[in-house]
This record gives sequence, C-alpha cells and structure tokens, in this order.
Amino acid sequence: MKRVYLIRHGEAEFTGRGRGDHGRWLSEAGRDQARHLGEQLAGAGIEVVLASSADRAAQTASGLGLGADVRVLDELYSASPMGILRVLATLPDEVGTAALVAHSPGIPALVDELVGDDPDREAASFIAHHFGTATCAGIEFTGSWADLDGSRLFWAGRG
Repeated sequence: MKRVYLIRHGEAEFTGRGRGDHGRWLSEAGRDQARHLGEQLAGAGIEVVLASSADRAAQTASGLGLGADVRVLDELYSASPMGILRVLATLPDEVGTAALVAHSPGIPALVDELVGDDPDREAASFIAHHFGTATCAGIEFTGSWADLDGSRLFWAGRG
C-alpha cells in the first residue's frame, strides 16, 4: 500500500508585488497553516515532498517542516489532474509515502477523481464542499506510482 498526501498551498498574498502570480509569497496565516499541517503529518512517514515552483507552494512544502526531501518542479505550476499524475508517475516504486503541494483547481479535481468507492466518511465530508488553502487529502492505493490503482481517500485535514 502506498500513500500520497495531496496539498493545496497555504494562504498567499493577494499580489506578487511585481513578481506576478508565480511570485506570490505565503502570508503570515499561510506560514502558520503550513506549520500546523506539518504537525499533523509529522508521523505519516513522508519520504519526499513534491512542490510547484510557485513561491507559495514551495514555501508551503518547506514550511511543513517534515525533514523530507523537497523537490520543486515547474510542471506542477497550474498543473491539471493529469499533469499531477504524470509527476507522481516519475516517483520510484521504492517510495512508499509522498506529499505533493500544488494549486486549485488541479489538486481538488484530482482528489475528486481518486476518492474511491469506499472513502473514509469523515474525510469525504471534510472536503465535500470546500477545498481551501492548506487543505490536505490523504490517498492510499495499491500498485505503482504510475497506476494509482485502487485509490481511496483515507484522511483529510487543514493547516
């Protein structure tokens, strides 16, 4: 069984102050959200964190404070669900647990696709109507990273 924690970045500044959307930084509340979410995920055994190259996503990934390798990838900026799956497919099968920090609508749409037939009811209820900043959905599955076969939502939380 493998696990992936799909995370929407923390709350960001409204403007990039000349840096554009890609350069928007986490707000103070966003930094707090990342730290709080990291505390919730501390015992999850996350081995690698993949993050969009947007400043707010990379800052969220490092702000989790998990001690895992953080890989910042341009491919995750504005990635569709299929784009996110393509990035996950590059993980070696020796990795058992990963986290991925990216954006809406890609993250919530992918979670919706991967919920499975028998999700944890509390987790499903938590994300049913809103997938706000620093929201995280835990997906477990069998098979390889390239397949995500038999996926199921097992946990959801927010920083």
